[in-house]
Amino acid sequence: MKKFIYTLIICIFINNIYAQDVIIIDESEDISEKEALVILNGFGDSKKNRKIQKEFFQETGYDLFIPEYVARKSLDMTISTFSDFYNRYKLDEYKEVRFLCYIIGGYVLNQYIEKNGKGKITTIIYDRSPTQERAPKVAARKLPFSSKILYGKVLLDFSEITINSLNNKDSLIIGVIVENKATRLMRFFKKTSDSYGDYNYNAKDIERNLDDFMHTYLDHDLMYRRFDVIGQEILYFLEKGRFSENAKREKYNWDPFKKLKKNDINL
Repeated sequence: MKKFIYTLIICIFINNIYAQDVIIIDESEDISEKEALVILNGFGDSKKNRKIQKEFFQETGYDLFIPEYVARKSLDMTISTFSDFYNRYKLDEYKEVRFLCYIIGGYVLNQYIEKNGKGKITTIIYDRSPTQERAPKVAARKLPFSSKILYGKVLLDFSEITINSLNNKDSLIIGVIVENKATRLMRFFKKTSDSYGDYNYNAKDIERNLDDFMHTYLDHDLMYRRFDVIGQEILYFLEKGRFSENAKREKYNWDPFKKLKKNDINL
């Protein structure tokens, strides 16, 4: 177990080193005529993953923003950091702003909207995971020292909150992608994760404001980089306000903690 933990810490540290904001702005058009795409990564953020995201989304017609907003000091500071970023790049001056939010990113964005209103935000895709959303609790309980070294106090703060839907949808177009597989970390700590109760994969229970949803066989780690699998559905929703007819709208009939083999589903 110690070898696994140490290896995990080293990998996360190396992956996160030198991560920074990704900003791609088309200066040839007036800001009021353009649309922006903001990607709010979570604890799976890394320099490598940002590069993959940048390569996939930079030619999709949006000004692209991937902020480094998660602040080690606290969850409150994280919300404040995102708010400062939003204002600094004058996102409310865009024609439309669309969001792709990984777990903590969705929480932070909701807190911002509850306080400031939606402004020019029109579309939100939430990446949600019944297993991975227990990761902060599991890490705080089983790896308290390592978690604090890697993430500071923000992970502990996030382990104590409940993710709620916006009180007022206010004509926002909302999509949900539900991950149907557990990450390696959560498989390792399955017993601890199970102790928090049943896993709910009902998309309407996960996000009561949704307009559409889909299930994916990707785990949380793969959601940051397998855009060959999930990317076209993300773009489809951003453009159409719904996922395609090919999107899977039923939960996968399997044990989310059972490791898939490469031949199971073209991984």
